[in-house]
Amino acid sequence: MHNVSFIEAQQQGFFTKQGLNVCYNQVTSSTQQFNSLLSGQYDILETTADNAVNRYVNAQLPVQIEAGMDQGAGLDLIANTANGIHSISDLKGKTVAVDAPNSGYVFAMEKMLAANGLSLQNGDYSLQVIGGSLQRFQAISAGHTSTGDPVYATILGTPFSEQAHYVSTLSDLGQFSSYVAPYQGASLVTTRAYAQANPQTLTNFITALIQGYNFAINPLNKNTVIADIASTDNVTTQVATDVYHDSMYDLVRGENVEELLNTPGLVNTINLRQEFGGFTTPVNSQQLVRPGKNSLYDDEYWKAALCQTFTKN
Repeated sequence: MHNVSFIEAQQQGFFTKQGLNVCYNQVTSSTQQFNSLLSGQYDILETTADNAVNRYVNAQLPVQIEAGMDQGAGLDLIANTANGIHSISDLKGKTVAVDAPNSGYVFAMEKMLAANGLSLQNGDYSLQVIGGSLQRFQAISAGHTSTGDPVYATILGTPFSEQAHYVSTLSDLGQFSSYVAPYQGASLVTTRAYAQANPQTLTNFITALIQGYNFAINPLNKNTVIADIASTDNVTTQVATDVYHDSMYDLVRGENVEELLNTPGLVNTINLRQEFGGFTTPVNSQQLVRPGKNSLYDDEYWKAALCQTFTKN
């Protein structure tokens, strides 16, 4: 879904002022998302950093993180109590809904369950592939898939975890940040080829996001931003208020300040995948996060955008 900085970049016309016409599409899974990026359908993705790490390391694909978006905003384990789940221990022998078997939030979920004595490797539970956050929120709210299979629990981020708090049959079993922090969650990702061929476009895009963040974090704009969240995400004012607080006021897991990627958080994201066997070969996370033109992470466009933000505006 849209993060708050993106919403305000659109609503306040910051993209337009940077000479951009941004077309937003919501995907049904991270698999589809990256296939579409590599095929050229999309220029830029908002996706969890782990998804980029997975493609960069395991598939050796030329994808690159260009900026941070959030540090796991609202990332909670949500259960359906109508299906008999009231605690993490109740998930023993059950399935847990995920986007894809190798997506970033699988490892976040594994960490939370492992800390409570449940191991995926030991067969204490299994994965139920449903799709992206919207699809999982709809399924967990209904308590079952379209084919009638029960849905017991899943990890959700903003705005879906906030929405879940107002569904009577859903229960929040815990925040991921209680288990891993800092953490780099949603991030701005492109192919290296796109970034290097369109440096000014990418710089302008990140500039607009920084402007969106700075507009949203200003207390004078709070009511406007909450209304924009409610309208854009089609949620109630109360849910929008919760999203705003989780995104803008939570320093541990909220949105990245002015889109600056949380490097220690990215190290933890990589280490989390490694802890649960998510790499085909071992990696050195400290080396992997060093920025460079052909590296996993390239900070040159963010630096240019930050400079542009305060010299032109």
